[in-house]
Amino acid sequence: MAAPATLAGVSDLADWLGEPIADGTDDAKRAALCLRLASALVRKESGQTWLNDDGSLKPVPEEAFTVTLYCASRVFDNRNAQTSGGLDDYSEGWKVDESGAYLTATERRTLGSLRTSNAFGGLGTVATTRGECRPDAAGWVPTGTPNVLFPWY
Repeated sequence: MAAPATLAGVSDLADWLGEPIADGTDDAKRAALCLRLASALVRKESGQTWLNDDGSLKPVPEEAFTVTLYCASRVFDNRNAQTSGGLDDYSEGWKVDESGAYLTATERRTLGSLRTSNAFGGLGTVATTRGECRPDAAGWVPTGTPNVLFPWY
């Protein structure tokens, strides 16, 4: 099975980075892989694929598009997760949350607004009683299947 279409293209990433990425080069291949990683994270966090039944890409919301570019550019620019560098007497440092592809807390909040359901969140109730089913004298609960009983604990 072919990989799903990325949520942004290599040319979009090149525009975001402000540097050319020529087609067919090693940088273009690396950029495509960075976009695949970022697209997978965005799809997982948002709970949506933006794919048609034939595998073609539906219109992608601007939030998902920009988060994909942010994530892919972090991996493309700093795949080794370096936190400092320098040359001769010049040195600089920068913040890196973790190595590899990741989404920041702000990006997660942004993608959360695209989620269609909150199946695992919010306020709910949990029953603490067993209801009106009473076991028979032997300690077994009848089931819907004849001659099959469930133990009462």
